[in-house]
Amino acid sequence: MPLQIKTVEASRNVPIQNRPRPVDMNGIYFYVVNESNFEEFKARFTQEKGDFLFYAISVRDYETLALNMSELKRFIKQQKELIVYYEEAVKPKEDKKIPNK
Repeated sequence: MPLQIKTVEASRNVPIQNRPRPVDMNGIYFYVVNESNFEEFKARFTQEKGDFLFYAISVRDYETLALNMSELKRFIKQQKELIVYYEEAVKPKEDKKIPNK
C-alpha cells in the first residue's frame, strides 16, 4: 500500500478574553498659590482640611506632567489597536463561497 501524504489546514482556537474594566479616575483639585494669596490660602486650607500640608510643582513641571499624560494616552491607544489586530487575526475565518456562473 503506497504512503499517502495529505495537507490538512488546522484552525487555531484561541479564546478571546474579556477587555478590562474602563479606568475610573477620581477628581483632583489644584490650588493656585502665590506670594500674594499664601496667607489667605493657608488659613482657608487649614480650616477646611485640617492639617496644612501641600505639594508644589513648577509651571514647567506641570507642563511636563501634561505631556507625560498625553504620552500615556498615546501608548494605551496603540496597545488597544494592537490587541484588536491580534483578536481579528485569530478569529475563525468564514468560508468564502464562490457564486455559480
